Amino acid sequence: MTSDTTEMTLARTLQPQEVASVLARVAEVRPRVQCLTNTVAQNITANMLLAFGAIPSMAIHVDEVAAMAEGAGAILINIGTINAESELAIPKLLEVARDRGKPLVFDPVFVELSPLRRHIAGQVLRLPDILVRGNATEMAALSFDLAAAKGVTRVTTGKVDRIESSAVSFAVAHGHPLMTRVTGIGCAAGALIAACCAVEANKAVAAAAALTAYGIAGEIAAERCRGPGSFEVELIDAVAAMDAATLAARMGTGR
Repeated sequence: MTSDTTEMTLARTLQPQEVASVLARVAEVRPRVQCLTNTVAQNITANMLLAFGAIPSMAIHVDEVAAMAEGAGAILINIGTINAESELAIPKLLEVARDRGKPLVFDPVFVELSPLRRHIAGQVLRLPDILVRGNATEMAALSFDLAAAKGVTRVTTGKVDRIESSAVSFAVAHGHPLMTRVTGIGCAAGALIAACCAVEANKAVAAAAALTAYGIAGEIAAERCRGPGSFEVELIDAVAAMDAATLAARMGTGR
């Protein structure tokens, strides 16, 4: 039995109607996600949120991020292109998340490569009940901080995405290799997870729903595109067109 098969055996997958329910609530509520994200991913993140039915806000100024986060449904912190201003803005977002009970998704991009990124990650992980989304290397670099974190939901993305909380674990096997060939697509996944967390209290369910829909959209986009450039456009369209029937058809075949 392969490791991927083992992961799928030990963790359950959401049913199509469960994913559709979360997506329907996003479309109904249209939550705003306050994204402090990297400059490379800003455009595609905003477009993916809009296609998903959510509203992006991309405030980065240290003097306004708290006000922008106050009325948001969820907060995303992505340290892909961390700078002096965003480093100062992060504590303000953490304060809003703590005091207002806002769902917070943290994407520790390349945390293994610099002491500054590890320091910031350590600060973020002091906040309880957050969701951390990273690849296997990033999550391994944070293993001690994650072990000490309270109520953290871990989302490790890869060929099989693994979502783990203290109560439940999920596996998502949808997606396509082209999703790793266009910059910002992985970062946008964190924003879609945040949008789902804004309407679904169980963060593990929210993450599994977002990644399932996103992965299926990636499969559809790969069938329609001519290469990485057109893949991005087709992916946005596939996210925008995602519905219960598509979920049922794709999840029913295990594709």
